[in-house]
Amino acid sequence: MSTVDEIASRPVGKPTGERRRGAVLGVIAGVIGLGCCVYPVALVLLGLSSATAAVDLGNRLYGHWGWAFKGAAVSFAVLALWVQRRRYAACRTRERPNLFRVAAWLVGSGVVAYGALYAVTKLLAKAV
Repeated sequence: MSTVDEIASRPVGKPTGERRRGAVLGVIAGVIGLGCCVYPVALVLLGLSSATAAVDLGNRLYGHWGWAFKGAAVSFAVLALWVQRRRYAACRTRERPNLFRVAAWLVGSGVVAYGALYAVTKLLAKAV
């Protein structure tokens, strides 16, 4: 256990893992948001489906359920921020990271992951 003097003498700075945790959660949210297109591609890459069936499934999922995948991604991101806030509030001895910075990393990496996966799936769809 750390004493109060040891805790007070720790260098002040950003807590370790703040960026990494936000980026990982953002990538997960991005994959969930574009799951309607990513999951059929994964089926093809694993050899469980043909490319034609995967494109048809991706179009059907995106056309009818795209809003649900995007809503699930936003819900995951909000839930992840809430859990992070509760984790930071539970330990009063650690320096609290800036929740805004964690949210910025989460949103930024989520948008980048969504955009990259969107570009890859569109490129693969043109190849078929």
